[in-house]
Amino acid sequence: MESNKTLLSRVKYLIQNRFILFILLMIVFVLSSFFFSGTWLPSTETKDLWFYSGLFMVLFSILFIEPYYTSPKNVIANVVPLLLVFLSIKSSFINGVHWWIMVLAFLALLVFSIVAMCLNDKQLSEDHLKNRVSAFLKKVVVTFGTGKLLYSIVFVYFLLTYYSIQDFYTVFLFLFWLIILAIDPKKIHNNFLPMVLKESRNQIGEIFSVQSKKMFLAKLFEDRKSIKRFDIVKFHYSMQDNDDLFIIGIVFDTYLLNQEKWAKVLQLMRPRRGEESLEKNVVYKITEEREVEEVGKEIGIDEFVGVVVDGSTIGKIKFEYSKKKDDLQEGDLLELNIGTRRLFYQVITGVTEKERLEARNETGFIESEAIQLGEWDVDQLSFQKFGWVPSINTPIFIANTFDIEVPDINYPLFTVGIIPGTSLPSVLNLDDAISHHLALLGVTGAGKSFIAREIIDDLVTDTKVICVDFNKEFVTSLTPPPPNIIDDSTADEISTRIDWINKEMGEFLNNRKVDEIKRKQNEIEIRVRNEIEAFLDDKTNNISVFELPDVSNTLGIFDYTKYFFRGLFEIAKERQLTGQTAKICVVLEEAHTIIPEWNFSGSGDKVSQGLVNSIGQITLQGRKYGIGFLVIAQRTANVSKTVLTQCNTVICFQAFDQTSFNFLSNYIGGDMVRTLPDLKQFHAVVAGKAISSNTPMIVDLTRD
Repeated sequence: MESNKTLLSRVKYLIQNRFILFILLMIVFVLSSFFFSGTWLPSTETKDLWFYSGLFMVLFSILFIEPYYTSPKNVIANVVPLLLVFLSIKSSFINGVHWWIMVLAFLALLVFSIVAMCLNDKQLSEDHLKNRVSAFLKKVVVTFGTGKLLYSIVFVYFLLTYYSIQDFYTVFLFLFWLIILAIDPKKIHNNFLPMVLKESRNQIGEIFSVQSKKMFLAKLFEDRKSIKRFDIVKFHYSMQDNDDLFIIGIVFDTYLLNQEKWAKVLQLMRPRRGEESLEKNVVYKITEEREVEEVGKEIGIDEFVGVVVDGSTIGKIKFEYSKKKDDLQEGDLLELNIGTRRLFYQVITGVTEKERLEARNETGFIESEAIQLGEWDVDQLSFQKFGWVPSINTPIFIANTFDIEVPDINYPLFTVGIIPGTSLPSVLNLDDAISHHLALLGVTGAGKSFIAREIIDDLVTDTKVICVDFNKEFVTSLTPPPPNIIDDSTADEISTRIDWINKEMGEFLNNRKVDEIKRKQNEIEIRVRNEIEAFLDDKTNNISVFELPDVSNTLGIFDYTKYFFRGLFEIAKERQLTGQTAKICVVLEEAHTIIPEWNFSGSGDKVSQGLVNSIGQITLQGRKYGIGFLVIAQRTANVSKTVLTQCNTVICFQAFDQTSFNFLSNYIGGDMVRTLPDLKQFHAVVAGKAISSNTPMIVDLTRD
């Protein structure tokens, strides 16, 4: 029973071949002609020629012409021969009125077709009057100018006019014509091989054009309604060098164009051998569950995120986003291949776009951007840039980095965080970070303090850390809280002398006690130096805090702080000359309270600028003497640019103000600056000399 069904199916498949169907119908026609008229072929009389020619052209048009072409050009090709012939047979036409009606109808189709083509202007929008008129005329001529309709009119007219349906032969021809009209050209094919019967059920469309090396445009068959994105397909492409190869890919996108359904098919694997049963240029959907699962895993369909589009550069690619599970986020790591190279990119933005198609159809998509990080170098623990751009429509995938082994990271290297969603670290060299100054920038609650504490915990291994924290918030979070570098009683004495000096300096010049002022200044310097040296010589403690009891932007506070930094700098210089250089890190928490930008200080420009200049001198020359800075600030607008510009490494958390954007664009670039407002908590952009990778990147600083 099963074999009979298979045999019937194969017979049905063969009959649906357009060539076999044409031959069978012609045999039926010739045999019927002989049966009814006694001759194998019709007579050569004019009326017979047009009668049978009309019938033949209806059949030929349905089977071989209209399945492929429907345009004003084809209408012209149908109308012009009819016009020429009708002009030549005018004298033998029975009814002159009918002749004029038909000729005028043909002329109208010809003129409308030409006008439709002439008015169509691709430089103008589809809503322009010219293109709207062109589209309307095109619709009219394509509807009424098909070969099936025109030649059916000729056949029926001659049948009713010259023969009339009065005998069995004419009745047979009329029925024969109806059978021809019943043929559905979309259900017939070109392949003679019955072995493709099983595959034919999975045919979804036919390759129409190639948009790039890996992207194919397919026109979908009208009766295939269930096609969707990410369906896995296979096909032979006739222009391949080797006919034995077939291609596996996915349906990248589907859309309507001129009321017809189209699909973009993306090749995701190298061509394979086999599958001789596939008809060339016909796309087949893979439907067997096991094969779908195996092929899907092999091509990485769940990790696929899109393809490279035009406008990409070496440093930054643009890609059309298309992911099976819509979960791509800013900062995610992507990978693609250029030849044998495995390149990594990081997502920085996504923008919705709208593409206008013909006939007022529209399709929307997301265009995203990702910056090149490069190839991962496990020895350097960094990405190395690659100097070329991927081709258009190169497939892009979510990076799977768990096959990359990461060695242990030990001091002075410090793991800032990982690339979001991966195991790849962003590594900071603490020696370079401090000697060339490090800035942690971002809004409150973004994560600056916790990463600063971790850095300090590592630095105290071999570095003297001095935390300048006038608000007393940061240092209390350290465990255990560090002692003051200047004890309370000494700090009170210094403050008293500073207040006295400022008071005397405020009197009239003649009343100033110059010698007494100098003596007290020297006492302050000696006391500050003694406290600093005691801390630097302490072998049991590597961290202390420099603070004031009250925070206000007063002249006294600026002077107190200036004495401290001037003493620190002089001691470092002296010790460098005697070979006693120690690594010193000065942590400036709430940096705007210590080194404000001049227009944000409240005690006078000269005083605040004097302190900034003192600290600025250290940032410029401190590397020679072992002094470095860790600057922590919320807004760059409030902090001295003299100091910030000396920070060669930055970790930028979430920010919103334009001043920060303008300043940071010089460090991390405009593309990365635009990511700052959208950064998650504990995510940051890292860049600079001490970062192992040579390009800015988004890093996840979340700790387990």
